[in-house]
Amino acid sequence: MLGKVADLLEDALKVHKSVKNVILSTKEGVVVAAVSHQENIDPRVLSTVSAALVWAGTNVLGRVSDARPTHLLHSTSLEHVLTVMQPHYQLVVVMSRADDAGLDMRAAVSTFQSIATRIELLMGSSKAFTRETLLGNIVKSFPEITQAMLLTIEGLPLGSVGFEDHIEVAALASSIFANGLTFSNRTEAITINSDRVTLLVTRIDETRLLAAICPGQRSDELCKKVQALVQDHTRV
Repeated sequence: MLGKVADLLEDALKVHKSVKNVILSTKEGVVVAAVSHQENIDPRVLSTVSAALVWAGTNVLGRVSDARPTHLLHSTSLEHVLTVMQPHYQLVVVMSRADDAGLDMRAAVSTFQSIATRIELLMGSSKAFTRETLLGNIVKSFPEITQAMLLTIEGLPLGSVGFEDHIEVAALASSIFANGLTFSNRTEAITINSDRVTLLVTRIDETRLLAAICPGQRSDELCKKVQALVQDHTRV
């Protein structure tokens, strides 16, 4: 199955000469696999940024329309970055504008969507890949936690449970952690404690954070359990 997914990623790389990077990631921005003609782009950063843009774009579109986005196109002076959304995974494609002569973007998007759909079906049929997200795992494992958020280290939401003001919460959580990084770039977690609840802001990896409200008189113990789950999740 992994070989078939790898072949499909290579097929995506061959769609047009402008295609330089193809990344398969989860909706939370975790890289599953990546292929490239150029190694100058960190797939972890790109997948995280794309996941944040997809999450924000989906929420904005949902507020102004009842439609759900199928893909996102991020254009710079140097590249087109296409993100094709699937129910559990997303395909991120980087195309160089210097080599895009003759590129039919509409036809290319259709081709990438077909590849992404086939990958989604392959991944869904394999027991080797779990569809459980980190947020879903936390809520399932700790029912007392009703508010949690995944975000980029810069403060862009990647997904949330229980928060209505997710943009403000993401910005504040990122600011809290940034202050910790000012003291030490080895900062792993910061907790803000009260008699009833504890706000946990913990690092997931180099690009993502988790913010969670841990309630109860033993919220410090709950925070430790959440951190342990995060570490287990990142090792999978």
